[in-house]
Amino acid sequence: MSNPSTLTSIRLDSDTMQGLDMLIGEAGLNNRSDVIRLAIQQLLHGQAQLPGMKSVRIPIGRMMEQNLAALYELYGTSHEQAASEGMHLYVKQKLMEAETEQTKLQQVVDQTRDATMKRKEYHQ
Repeated sequence: MSNPSTLTSIRLDSDTMQGLDMLIGEAGLNNRSDVIRLAIQQLLHGQAQLPGMKSVRIPIGRMMEQNLAALYELYGTSHEQAASEGMHLYVKQKLMEAETEQTKLQQVVDQTRDATMKRKEYHQ
């Protein structure tokens, strides 16, 4: 049995209403109220779980959705876990690239210093 509901009025512009109407009939959404309820549930579900945390929404295509479903069946990896691991790997890769670039730059500086002729007035 579902919880009792409360009627709430909201004002929406015509573009938003048109968007709502386009979603009616998809995924069991029978009317505007169903669409709005689903949107609110997704918003609440997507909130970060701890203070100071942020969350992101990532649109995925049909093939990625199938791949993620297969990962879930095989390993129990949720969409959220896969996205989080992917972001961690991306950050790690970018940090390694930055470190490599910094190392290359330092090597060029060192080579340039070594190639510079030393002058007496700059020695102690």
